[in-house]
Amino acid sequence: MNTKKRVLLVEPHFVMRNTVANVARQLRLADVHEATHYEAALRMLQTDVYDAVLTDLGERNDGVTLVQQVREGATLCDPEASIAVMAVGLDADTVGILKGLRVQRIMIKPFKVKTAVEVLASLSGAALPA
Repeated sequence: MNTKKRVLLVEPHFVMRNTVANVARQLRLADVHEATHYEAALRMLQTDVYDAVLTDLGERNDGVTLVQQVREGATLCDPEASIAVMAVGLDADTVGILKGLRVQRIMIKPFKVKTAVEVLASLSGAALPA
């Protein structure tokens, strides 16, 4: 059929990043590329095209800045690319900002692998295995 969508996964914690990426690959949900932090992700987004982004917000809300840059066309991604974020906790102001930036999903950590799989499938447009 069509090729798998390219998804950039931005997650500083190895176990979380590795688990989400490996499950997505095993289920053939997406072509997942990994970044450990905001600066690496921004470099990747400025040198390559991704169909979707799943990013951790980070302690300094670097993920919000990353989403803003995608939406403003400062990367090679389509400004309307699918985006989801992960965070340990969020205040109402940040949720409002994310909604304004048209973030499709917000996942509060810790979350189940099943939730990450559902979000990745949603971002990539892939069908979940039965």
